[in-house]
Amino acid sequence: MTDQNGAVDDVPSTGEPADAPAVGSRGGPALDDCPQRQQPYRTLAVVAVAAWLAAVPALSLLGHRRLAIIWLGAEVLVLAIIRLQRPDGTWIAARSRAFDVVFGLLLAVGLFALSYYANLPRVR
Repeated sequence: MTDQNGAVDDVPSTGEPADAPAVGSRGGPALDDCPQRQQPYRTLAVVAVAAWLAAVPALSLLGHRRLAIIWLGAEVLVLAIIRLQRPDGTWIAARSRAFDVVFGLLLAVGLFALSYYANLPRVR
């Protein structure tokens, strides 16, 4: 049988309603409070960014050094734009939203500007 809070016999009830927010072990909010329906999208985003990052050294090893730098700059630019549109607390958040976007845009512009020097011959 169950009591009024939904606890089964032999299992003590915590006294909290069943729809209470998840609480982490230290009393703060749970680390992963993302709804179940958003979990696959979060996983797909991480996999897509990892694949995009893996393409940078692959392009460089294949001899396309300038393209690899442009590819990396495009990724940083896309992540800055995504950070501008997404709410706080996403997995790409490092500091405040404004800092993340400005830093990402400056980094992307710097990578694009320096990509010209990627194909210079070696100095011996």
